[in-house]
Amino acid sequence: MLIGDDKWVEWCALVLWIFGLGTFMGVGLVQAVEQDNDKKVWIVTGIVQYEDFRRVPQVTVELRDQEGTIIDTQVSNEGGEFIFAPPESGIYSIQATQSDLSSESTILKIENDPFLEVKLTLAHRQELTLDVVASLPPIQRRLSGESYSVSRKDIEELPRGNNIALNDLLLTLPSAVDGGLKQVHIRQDHANFQFRIDGVPVPDTVSSVFTDVISPRTWERADIILGGPEAQFGNKTAAVIDITTKSGTQPDSGSLQFFGGSNETLNPAFEYGGTVGSEFRYYLMNSFISTNRGINPPTLGKSVFHDQSNQNQSLFRGDWQIDNQNSVTVLFLNSIAKFEIPTQPGLAANPTLVGLIQGENPGFEPVNSQNINEYQKENNQYSQLVWRQDWSHDRFFSLAGFFQHSRATFTTDPFNALSYTADPDEPFSAGDQDRWAYTGGIRFDYSHRLNSNHLVKTGFQIQRTQAVNKTRLSAFLRDEAGDPVGGVISRNGDNRTIGWREEFWIQDQWTPWAQWTFNLGVRFDQIQALTNDMQVSPRIGATYAMTPNHVFHAFYGRLFTPPNIESVPFLQLNTVGTTAEPENLTNTTVKPERAHYFEVGSAHALGDSLSIELTGYYKLSKNLSDAGQFGTTPLLNYFAFKRGWQRGIDLAVKAKFLENLYGRGNVAWGQCRGKKLQSGFMLLEQEEINDINSSSGVYCDHMQLVTSSAVLTYRPFTKTTITGQMLFGSGMRTTDGGGKTNATHSPSYTTYNLSIEHLLPLWDKYKLLLGFDVINLLDQHVFLNDGEGSIGLGVAHANMPRSFFFRGQFFFGA
Repeated sequence: MLIGDDKWVEWCALVLWIFGLGTFMGVGLVQAVEQDNDKKVWIVTGIVQYEDFRRVPQVTVELRDQEGTIIDTQVSNEGGEFIFAPPESGIYSIQATQSDLSSESTILKIENDPFLEVKLTLAHRQELTLDVVASLPPIQRRLSGESYSVSRKDIEELPRGNNIALNDLLLTLPSAVDGGLKQVHIRQDHANFQFRIDGVPVPDTVSSVFTDVISPRTWERADIILGGPEAQFGNKTAAVIDITTKSGTQPDSGSLQFFGGSNETLNPAFEYGGTVGSEFRYYLMNSFISTNRGINPPTLGKSVFHDQSNQNQSLFRGDWQIDNQNSVTVLFLNSIAKFEIPTQPGLAANPTLVGLIQGENPGFEPVNSQNINEYQKENNQYSQLVWRQDWSHDRFFSLAGFFQHSRATFTTDPFNALSYTADPDEPFSAGDQDRWAYTGGIRFDYSHRLNSNHLVKTGFQIQRTQAVNKTRLSAFLRDEAGDPVGGVISRNGDNRTIGWREEFWIQDQWTPWAQWTFNLGVRFDQIQALTNDMQVSPRIGATYAMTPNHVFHAFYGRLFTPPNIESVPFLQLNTVGTTAEPENLTNTTVKPERAHYFEVGSAHALGDSLSIELTGYYKLSKNLSDAGQFGTTPLLNYFAFKRGWQRGIDLAVKAKFLENLYGRGNVAWGQCRGKKLQSGFMLLEQEEINDINSSSGVYCDHMQLVTSSAVLTYRPFTKTTITGQMLFGSGMRTTDGGGKTNATHSPSYTTYNLSIEHLLPLWDKYKLLLGFDVINLLDQHVFLNDGEGSIGLGVAHANMPRSFFFRGQFFFGA
């Protein structure tokens, strides 16, 4: 109904749906807390930080009245944040304390201003240990969208600990779908993530989703926005993942770590951080990974063929505290990887094609199908330099310059790959691809608190990308009857693109009344790349704090998502008259996605041990972007639907049952549908194009109707942690028995993971962490997707079978 031609029906349905969801969330809670509306409400929020501006978690913060009586006590969350609700006007003091850290207190006079913000600075620094359990974090009452946080502690408690891959970590977020090939889809979007390091967006790599360029091992924390983005966030908006990396400590400290086990996995790693003098801190990390299951294979169970991968990742961060107002941070990332492309055994070579190859190469004999030798190499480097200045307590800015080099090279095994073509009547070829890109830019962010009611944020970003795509196809000619003839021919296509992107935004966080906050912003985006386009995007959000523990929000915004310039199309290929000729020769450029985005939601703290967040969203898109794996190469190619929508509801829960038993979980329902093909005709079969262009369109290949995940942590002893994890998926879209494209879904699955770890204090400042992990405890064998059964996937991808891993980490220093 929502993608019919009747726009009035579509919009009415949308309004009724959002109204119904908001009513469902609000009625019961209004009745429960309506007596609080007659009271004057004061809210005090704040952060605890070190002298070098790093946030301090696990700090006890006390609110006292004028007589010194403790009114409330909290523990700062992983972002150093806390929140109080004083019962009445008057004079109060707030004090922060933590062992081995000096305390600071501040005096507040609460009269007319309903909202106050404070900042507490602690003098000394120390590393956190694993045996501290914080209370649940306070509700973020100023944001107009759903937010989520992942701390270093959250990562370390997961099965595999900080050895976990980036895609597996993202699967713990609400509505995150495992698409195989290390792809994660959130809120029914295809990828569309914006990774940031300390507020600076990291450009996409040419492989987009394939390599962990930003390893979770280096994360101090991540603040994640899943919807309702402020005006400063553009381009990639399905999830904004703002990472704060680890930094040096005093005294110097580090760790040596080893992780390994099933699938011939070996993963040694090294971390070290320290200081030079009193002004410079540094942190560095190196990790090497070797496994025989680098990519989800097309075979179920433990049998995997030609899937060896080797990856090396490095990070360096340096922080120079010039004075109390100025600091400079430099960061460098390096990631190098090689992946063999997994194969399937027992396939029969096509005798006709083998004969054609032997006509020019008499000695050729195809290898067994599991020995086809295709592989991909990836090389990514990223660096940024950031200057931050605090002009005063209410004015500050950051200026950043960044540069990235990214390259991915796919090498095929042309004769053997062609020999195993199942249906020569369909378009087929074997190809090498070499993609690389250089991206550089600057970004400026400025914040100014005009008064207690207005916080203004503004800035700009300018970015230039030079991208190249080289393609070498091996194929056969076709005769007039359409049959392959002759020997193997070559078709080459090189394409180069230089693209520019300019952004400007301004945002006002306006708090006109005690319980209301409005986020009013607008951003301007302009691109000169594959297309020349621009858009002015308003962003309007409202937050209502019924009480400090019950907060509601609503959001509307325009979104603008340019296509990945790194994925330069191969426009110069001449495949007419060959087996590589597509069924549909229409050649159109992928246009930017333009969308209207709506969100309503609420967050509730029920006591000190349970928090709930419920969110509903609807996204109505023009040129709905998508991407797929066509053939065996993991490099993605992009296409778009002329129209499309995504909608869904997700529920996230955090609970602390006991001091030593706590957990978090989520469940999400969602849909995605596209209609009419805008681009990508040359990538799809004509039957798929016909289904897309039908009156009802098709479900998106990355759609999963129901998704859920949960993590439960138990600490039977002070230094021992046991964690269980559950991941559920109702199955991604596929085609059933030649029916309409993506008309059904793959089988559902539930995966259980388990880990146990123990921290052994050794001597002085040395300790040893030992861990054991079981992944897929019940050994469920499923395909995450069915390959050719859906749009955009050339090969099926199976999940990991039951696997056992051991890990040890030796800490030295602080």
